[in-house]
Amino acid sequence: EKFFVGIKDMVEWLGYTPAAITHSSDYFDQLYSWAVELIKKDLAYVCHQKSEEIKGFNPPPSPWRNRPIEESLQLFEDMKNGKIDEGDATLRMKITLEEGKQDPVAYRIKFKPHHRTGSKWCIYPT
Repeated sequence: EKFFVGIKDMVEWLGYTPAAITHSSDYFDQLYSWAVELIKKDLAYVCHQKSEEIKGFNPPPSPWRNRPIEESLQLFEDMKNGKIDEGDATLRMKITLEEGKQDPVAYRIKFKPHHRTGSKWCIYPT
């Protein structure tokens, strides 16, 4: 919460008044639905690469990039339901791979209660 207050204070210090204050956590249900739609359109997939494997310049594409849509849907549901350990899977969005680019991580697993939603979610958009 201190970060939100700090941001608001900085914006006001700059002489601005926010038109509205929103939190991404207010939209977790909608963001989750959109993530499912991306998987259904084959624009996202569940990946098991570790963070150290995808760091650096020009890492290899994920070996799970072309996994079946139904498999990614089931695994994403398992992520949401806490059946996969933290760090063992992420949801990644498919982009056009060019030198130096990689599919960005869209969701991570984190088993820590959220300051606004409590324990309702264990997956979080990045």
